[in-house]
Amino acid sequence: MAEMMHEERLCDVKWGTLALLGVLSLIFGIILLFYPGITAAVVVVLFGIIVLILAFLALILALMSTGGRATLLLLGAIVGFIVGIIAVLAPIVIGALLVIIIGIVLFMIGIVDIAIAMGEKAYPHRWLLFILGILSIIVAVLFWVYPAAGAVALFGVIVGIYFVIYGILGIIAGFALRSVKKQYCMA
Repeated sequence: MAEMMHEERLCDVKWGTLALLGVLSLIFGIILLFYPGITAAVVVVLFGIIVLILAFLALILALMSTGGRATLLLLGAIVGFIVGIIAVLAPIVIGALLVIIIGIVLFMIGIVDIAIAMGEKAYPHRWLLFILGILSIIVAVLFWVYPAAGAVALFGVIVGIYFVIYGILGIIAGFALRSVKKQYCMA
């Protein structure tokens, strides 16, 4: 009974989605590898512009609101303007902070990948997810140790390498899932 439920879950997974995610990750990683410095600066400046727009909207909402909510919105707008201006004028500072935040996200992705690899016994080629999890954690630790360098050069290079490897492994995992589905899922 339990084996039949695992096969049904396996048959519901779309292998092409996993492979497409791998291809997109691979393309994105290659672009990052060719333009690491520019990529890092552009990402930070775009982040700054988005924060400035959100700060402006928070200011408008603060002027239209009353009470404690208006005060919080005004405070958020002021902080947003400061962060946005720093991001546009000094992208290295905000870039280092973004690298630390990205490191936190990659660490969490790594934990989830490892948990799935260790918990889902019926998942084919679980070792690929385990390797993806370890890779994510290693990159996260590198970002935490070298945030300023990561903001300038390592951001593009490390993230580029990460996405290239993640893309290749994702494509392999997608096609491995396809072959397993052909064997177990008659549809």
